Amino acid sequence: MFKFKLSYVVLAAALSSTFVYADPTTYTHLSGVKVIDIEKPNAAGVSHNMYREFNVDSKGVVLNNSTSDLTHGTLGNIAKNNNLTNGSASVILNEVTSNRASSLNGFIEVAGQRADVVIANPNGISCSGCSFINTNKAILTTGKVTFSDTGAIASYDVTGGKLSIDKKGMDASNSYAVLLADAIAINGAVNAKNAIVGAGNFTFDNGSGAITSAGKSATALQYLYPEYSIDISNLGGIKANSITMVGNNLGFGVRNKGAIVANTSLSLTSFGSLTNEGSIASNGMMTQVVSAGNFKNTGNISSNNITLLNSLSSISNSGTISSTGNLLVNASGNIENTGKFKASTTLNVMTNSNLKTTYGSSLLSDNQLIVTAAGNIDNGGSTRSKNTTVTFGGDSLKVTGNIFGYDTLLVQAQKNEQMTSGEISNFGTTSGGNVTIKTNGTLALKKGSFMEAADTLTTKSYLLNNEGYIGANTIAIDNYVTHNYGAIVGQYNVGVKTYHELYNEGEISSSSNMTLDTQNYGDITNRSLIRADGTLTMTAKKVVNGGYRCGFLNLATCGKGTISTNNLVLNSSHKYASEMGGTQQFKSATINTIN
Repeated sequence: MFKFKLSYVVLAAALSSTFVYADPTTYTHLSGVKVIDIEKPNAAGVSHNMYREFNVDSKGVVLNNSTSDLTHGTLGNIAKNNNLTNGSASVILNEVTSNRASSLNGFIEVAGQRADVVIANPNGISCSGCSFINTNKAILTTGKVTFSDTGAIASYDVTGGKLSIDKKGMDASNSYAVLLADAIAINGAVNAKNAIVGAGNFTFDNGSGAITSAGKSATALQYLYPEYSIDISNLGGIKANSITMVGNNLGFGVRNKGAIVANTSLSLTSFGSLTNEGSIASNGMMTQVVSAGNFKNTGNISSNNITLLNSLSSISNSGTISSTGNLLVNASGNIENTGKFKASTTLNVMTNSNLKTTYGSSLLSDNQLIVTAAGNIDNGGSTRSKNTTVTFGGDSLKVTGNIFGYDTLLVQAQKNEQMTSGEISNFGTTSGGNVTIKTNGTLALKKGSFMEAADTLTTKSYLLNNEGYIGANTIAIDNYVTHNYGAIVGQYNVGVKTYHELYNEGEISSSSNMTLDTQNYGDITNRSLIRADGTLTMTAKKVVNGGYRCGFLNLATCGKGTISTNNLVLNSSHKYASEMGGTQQFKSATINTIN
């Protein structure tokens, strides 16, 4: 082994471009590995080493932080660093002062006492096959290093520079990896104990790890053709216990085509758009994904608990976003789902605008599903849970798919002073154990649609216009106006209360008792069938029981409606049941004249 110090000129001429260019004492170990005797640390334990160039080839480099001679398991004997007269460093800062970028293609090992390793080069840093041994933290940054009054590193101020992790990746599996640059491209695998990735213009607090954005904003052209602060290719990815990623520039996005895997916690924030075409997974209790711009997922996101918070724009999902715990999806803009949202415990989907789900898509929860839209809801997919609540504040909720609540289902329009606001249009299936539908507007069931409950079905609306099928054990309908052209079928009790008129051209039937009540404000008009196997109670100004003229068909039932029951209770301005007209079938009747 030989050891000597090279002068500035000799070092530049003697070393090839694939090795470390250093102004500190540098020598070549007998193994061929470069060894750098780092500078004496200050009172805060920081060894500040200034370089014209800092490049590492595939043979690697050793940062000598040993105060005594040592025997290396691979390299053999390494002489002590004579610069360390006051002890080893806790932080080894390697700063490039020229205009040359750094290329790291081998291992960087701290010999002696374990320390943080910082490589700071504003001109840019690339890593392909770089690894860090015997380090607490491995910090790669294009930022300016600032110091506290005590000499400790206070922060890193990033205003430019690109950092790339290339094909052979970065191994900091026993270290805390920190990547800080204006733009970060990850085209290889990053393995770390924990990882922080910060991109854009920002300040990174070295003590707390807090990232403060400088507020740089994209130009109009950059908004039109988005650039990415953090761009992870399909060959890239990050794997660590905890991962924090922040894209700080306004309008600059974060894109992932690779794999981001965290064992404990994951936080991903973009001040621009956020696009996931790969996979994002966390096995921990908390995963937070925040996007100030549009959030688009075509890949897979999975975790025990996930928070998706899109504060300024929309969410578009054509992939799968799932949680074995709770999943919160929150957007200020529209949410469009052509894929799958799934939670084992609670799925909460909220938007300050509109929600649209398409055929083949799903909102699924094993326990509780809460869907809230300040605007309209267009449900073309499957919305299912044990307990489901759907609330909208816009003009309409349209169901062409299905909405299920196996135990309970509540569909409601948010309270609005406009009497007839909030139309619910059901073209598909709405069903559950106990179903409640509420709106101040129209509840419309189209032909071929179903609204069913295994137990109790309750509706409250301004107008019920039913052309489909309403079925339950017990049915309670409360509307200002009720028009039935389809079927309302109860196995036990059926109650229809209106404040104007009840008009029937379809079937209203109960295997037990039925109450039809207009509060004496309007008429009950039956053009088809009203049937109760138990007691039928009708309260109205007038009951009209008559069919339509059938023209040349001249069927026996033409011109007749049918009211069939065991016991009839009639509360009406008309004195006699015979004045109702049509066909009346009952064993007993009680006729009460009311004003």
